[in-house]
Amino acid sequence: MSSRAEMGIVLLAICALLVTTVFVGARWREKTGGLGQVPPPAPKYARRIAALRDEDYDLVLRGGAIVNGVSATWPFAVLLVSRDQIELRVRVLVPIRIARAEVTGVRRVRGLYSRGFKFRTESGRLDKVSFWPVGKAAKQLAELGWQ
Repeated sequence: MSSRAEMGIVLLAICALLVTTVFVGARWREKTGGLGQVPPPAPKYARRIAALRDEDYDLVLRGGAIVNGVSATWPFAVLLVSRDQIELRVRVLVPIRIARAEVTGVRRVRGLYSRGFKFRTESGRLDKVSFWPVGKAAKQLAELGWQ
């Protein structure tokens, strides 16, 4: 086989890989809403979320977060906690507000060097959201009713 034929086969394989990557990426974005995006809460929960000022929250945790494929390390993620709602702020993303009534539980997750947690919901809208606090935050969250 000539070197021109081999080059043609390589270029054809690269084009096929590129088309497949674009197709899969488009389907993934369609399914998940896009990198760093989280679907809005159901209307019955959205009505329970109030616009709070930073000082109205009972607890402020700084750490890292992963939101649907976007990763932010410390100190670029902040979790603001009150008894009725949580707000996750990641530097480059739209804040994620979570009503207490929407959350069915808090699941602890382990990383290589740290522990974090995820919020479980019936709808699964927060399945791709995790927060990795600095220090031991599980006890503080439990004291505010987030278990």
